[in-house]
Order: sequence, then C-alpha cells, then structure tokens
Amino acid sequence: MLSERLKQIENRNRKFFKIYNRLAISTLIFFICIAVPSFAKENVLQLLEKEFQKVVTSSRPAVVKVIASQAAPTHLPPDIRRIVTRENISSGIILDKHGHIVTTTFDMMPNKIEVIFNNNKKVPAKLIGMDQLTDLVVLKADNKFPVQVKRGNSAKINTGSWVVTVGSSHGNHPIISFGIVSGRETLPTHTCEELIKINAPVSPGNSGGAIVNTSGEVVGMILAVLTEPNEPNPFQLQLPMQMWNSHNITFAVPIETVKSVTAEIIKHGKVPRGWLGVDIKISDFGVFVTRVVENSPAHKSGLLPKDIILEFNNAPVKNYTELRRCVGSTSPNTEVILKINRNGREQNYTIKLGER
Repeated sequence: MLSERLKQIENRNRKFFKIYNRLAISTLIFFICIAVPSFAKENVLQLLEKEFQKVVTSSRPAVVKVIASQAAPTHLPPDIRRIVTRENISSGIILDKHGHIVTTTFDMMPNKIEVIFNNNKKVPAKLIGMDQLTDLVVLKADNKFPVQVKRGNSAKINTGSWVVTVGSSHGNHPIISFGIVSGRETLPTHTCEELIKINAPVSPGNSGGAIVNTSGEVVGMILAVLTEPNEPNPFQLQLPMQMWNSHNITFAVPIETVKSVTAEIIKHGKVPRGWLGVDIKISDFGVFVTRVVENSPAHKSGLLPKDIILEFNNAPVKNYTELRRCVGSTSPNTEVILKINRNGREQNYTIKLGER
C-alpha cells in the first residue's frame, strides 16, 4: 500500500512539473516575442550598432572643435606672416549654458581662439584660465547655448568597461572611436591625479574630447596619447614608419577632476595649489631633500637639506610623484604634518603650505 501511494505521488509530481515547464517555456517565448520583436528582422550586431549610434548622437552636441592660433608679428611681410602663423586644433567639452568650455593646454599662447559647434556655427572665445598641473583650460564663448554635458560617474568605470571617444578633427566631421578601459595610472607628466587608461585609437585634434560611457554620459576628457612601438621586425622588412608605432593608449581625466578644476578656474582664474619649497631626489627610504628654498614654507618650518620625507599627513610618500600629488592637491595656507628622518631619527613637522 505504501509503495503504491508513493508511486501515485511521484506520478502526480511528474505531471505537475511537466505542466510547469510547459508554462514557463511558453511564458518566456511570449515575453521574448513582445519585448524583442525586432529579432525576426535584425541580428544582435545590428541592434548593437543602433545602440552605439544612440550614444554617439546624444553626446556629439556637447563636444566642440577648438581652433587656437598665434599670428606672426605685423611688421613681417604677408607671405612670411602666413608661414609663421601657428594653429592648434583640439577638442573641447561644453560645461554649462553660460558658454564655458573645457579643453587642454595649447602648445603656444594664442592671440585668437575660435570654437566650432556641432551645427558648424563658429564663434570667438576667450581664455578664462588654466591649470598646468592637470593641463586643463577653460574658455568662454561669446554666446549662450542650452547644450550641457550629461555627466556620469567615472568611479563606476572599471577595468573592462566599454567607452566611446568623441573628438574633433581637421575635417568637418568628428572622430568617433570605441575602446575598453584597462585601468587607472599616473603619468610622470601628470602627477596630480590618476588617469583613466583606455585602449582606443584617437587622432590629432581629439585632445580635449569626451569619453562617454554606454549610457551616453561623459565620464572623462581625453588628455594624452601614449604610443608604444611594435615588436622588432624579425624579417627586417622595410615597413612604413606609421606601421612601427600602431599601438596607441589613450589617457583621460576623470570627469570629477574636470568638474572640480574648472569650477576653481571659473571662480578664481586658476586653481590655488599648495607649495612646500624643496628640491628633492629619490632615496631607498623616502624622498631625500637636496635643497630648501629660502623663505619657503619648508624653510620657515625648519626643514633642512639631507632630511628624508617619509609621510605626508600620515600617508607614506615614496617618490617625487606622490609628494607632488599630495602637496598640489592641498589648498594653500593649510597646515600639514610631515614625518621626516633626520640623522636616523624620525620626527614630525607641522608646515603651513604656501601657494604654488
């Protein structure tokens, strides 16, 4: 009797799960047919292409072309002036409706700046200020416009994240590329902040362009491109020069840094940064002080040559890059604590930073 009862229960369970599975499969097919009806007409790549185009279309109006030029002296003949005149083409990102635009520093001091918008409208712009530590420049166009950056959170950009780069070029159309984030690094020439490292091809003129996430939000600004040479050619072939340097790595400033730096420039015309007043070299144990600038904050606080700086506000400093980042990221007139090693003895010094 017990075995027959167990068989009845087992048969009933089998019928139940068979009906349940059929209902589950039917429900899944029903939702697929409703939610993704285009599968019958388009493949996955076509759908991905459309989403990619949406991201580009939504972010393009926030990116502009910046043309900075330095005219030759007027006393030179016209033909010579035409040759000597320098021009710098880069990209920029619109910051607000008041006409503020952020771009990167120029390789000369321009006496004329023009901005070309997505609708090909060209307007003059003036230089508001710059920050040499981050290589960011703020411009202001003469007219107001409603287009603003749709900002994202660069902290959510991790290794493996997909991003789109949008920048200007020497033609009439922008340069669009696609890449993958490979992490964050600090460059020797840009010690103030870690940069977003992206494996994405960029072209001349893209500096100052936007890094956009898959939601169409700007999460960074193109700052620099590092070109890594290819492996040596084992067959000794005479290849064109551009084929020897084909691996480009793009570095971008996180949008949070762009926002904070540009806010200071718009308000003060510059970014107030701390100054310590020492010359240093690297040692095995910390940062070795070779010279103390007279009347500097370090000099007034009692630092001496041959001191070894070990910590800045309880944070270890091992090289020039780390010390410069700590000092430069701290506001002037701020009191900081340096732990130093002097003749084998560790001690703390309270120093009020000056302005860089």
